[in-house]
Amino acid sequence: MRSRSVAALRRFAAVSVAGLVLSVLGVAVVAIVAESYATWEWYFRMEQAMSLLMPVTMAFLGLSLVSGFGVVYAADRR
Repeated sequence: MRSRSVAALRRFAAVSVAGLVLSVLGVAVVAIVAESYATWEWYFRMEQAMSLLMPVTMAFLGLSLVSGFGVVYAADRR
């Protein structure tokens, strides 16, 4: 039973880290495209992407930190 909860915690940690990486990657792609076009329209799109994804990124960051500490804590209990 204990190994199931540890496995579930590891999956949750992996999903939260993957979500964090993908949300940061999404903003980075828009920023790279904006810098390559160097127009105000693309800079505005970059700002929109940042304002839209910042709360999502912060949520994934918090989940990643908490689940990471949970994985470290559960690793000793195995």
